[in-house]
Amino acid sequence: MSWVMIVLLAASAFLILMPMLTYLSARRMVGTEIESGVLDKSPGDRMIYFYSTNCGPCRSMTPIIDRLAQESDRVTKIDVRDEPEAARAFKIRATPTTILVKDNRVLDVTLGAKTEKQLEALLQRVA
Repeated sequence: MSWVMIVLLAASAFLILMPMLTYLSARRMVGTEIESGVLDKSPGDRMIYFYSTNCGPCRSMTPIIDRLAQESDRVTKIDVRDEPEAARAFKIRATPTTILVKDNRVLDVTLGAKTEKQLEALLQRVA
């Protein structure tokens, strides 16, 4: 087997494993208790939206989140570049990530862009 084939196989394995590891990391967050101080600005049951301004899927989702935030006080937006401590506390590995917090525990973690209907359904779970 040539070195080119080995490099291609290694790169392919990396591209397959990284999203899987990100997903598994997000799943492990479900049920964990939120550290005190992390949500001091916005306590209570809520939907937390982690985003980045240079993320394409985030750009399509942010206007929906902005509208939901105007309609409900249970929506919090966190830019991972502006608040890296919060992103670290929630173990954010990819954006957009939406986390539902209920009774000071992580209820659910969703990765990737979501439709308006999906986001409204998520918000109903913490309302």
